[in-house]
Order: sequence, then C-alpha cells, then structure tokens
Amino acid sequence: AWTISNITAGNTTQIQSVIDAGLVQPLLELLHKGDYKSQKEAVWAITNFTSGGSVDQIVQLVNAGVIKPLCDMLVVRESKIILVILDALGNIFTAAEKLGQQHVEQVCLWVEEYGGIDKIETLQNHENESVYQSALQLIDKYFSSEGDEVENLAPECTAEGYNFTQSSAQVPQGGFSF
Repeated sequence: AWTISNITAGNTTQIQSVIDAGLVQPLLELLHKGDYKSQKEAVWAITNFTSGGSVDQIVQLVNAGVIKPLCDMLVVRESKIILVILDALGNIFTAAEKLGQQHVEQVCLWVEEYGGIDKIETLQNHENESVYQSALQLIDKYFSSEGDEVENLAPECTAEGYNFTQSSAQVPQGGFSF
C-alpha cells in the first residue's frame, strides 16, 4: 500500500497506471480487511488518488466501492487518519459536483447508507479542532438540507394546541412507489 500511495501521489497518468494494473480492488480490500497499519497506508493511497485523479478516475474508484470502507474507517482514534479520510470524502464530493447535483445526491445516499453521516456527525464533537472543522464543513455543505425537511414535519402550534395535519405534504397521484 505504501508503494501505491506514492504512485497515486503523482499525476493522472500515474494514477491511471494503478487502475490499468488492476490495483484498485486489492487496495480497497486492504482498506476494508487489512491490519491497521496497512489500512492507514491504503487511506493515504486513496486520498492521494482522489486529490490528484481526474473526475473519471475518481468515478472508477467510487464505482469500485471506496465509500463504504472509508466510512467504516471514520471510527479510528488517530486524528491525522480521520482528517485524511475526510479529505478523501471531500474530494469525492468535489468530483461529484463537477458531474452534477444528481451525482452529489448519490454520494450523499451512499455515505448515509454506510453509516458515514452518523460517524461524521459524531466527529463534530471530536477533541481535535481540525477534525471538528472538517466534519462540520462536510455536514454543512452536503447534508444540511436534510434538516430543512424535518423542520416541515413539526406540528403547527395553534390556540387550541398542536395541529398535526399534513397540509404541506403532497402525495403523488397513485401514491408512493419504492
């Protein structure tokens, strides 16, 4: 992983050589199942990849399944590694923004599905100020609109008490389809 980390710290051509050599999946396996020291090196390799890779290369990394193991690693104790993981997630969101809002929303869904949003919210209470700031920035930029939706569910306060009607909720014709 250390060697791959050094290669991914290079330019897009070097990152493409990692992809072409079929090293993305083994790197993700190491990130997911390796010993902690190997996982730390894999985190660095992934972050280097996301900071120096093209949008297409980052899409390939995301499609290979990088988000779940990154989210899983957000519980480590080492502040520096948490910051590196948050950087990688931020870089993935930046790439998604370049592709359009629907891609940002998809990344948000994956982060939430894999428990990442809960872990990032918890990091807002971290003792390290940089971790707190980094977590807060991700929440504010990509996840803050969820709170607006919940606000609309609050009951209306009237003189008679609370009104729990759904006056503003619109049910689509034919109901909801999942």
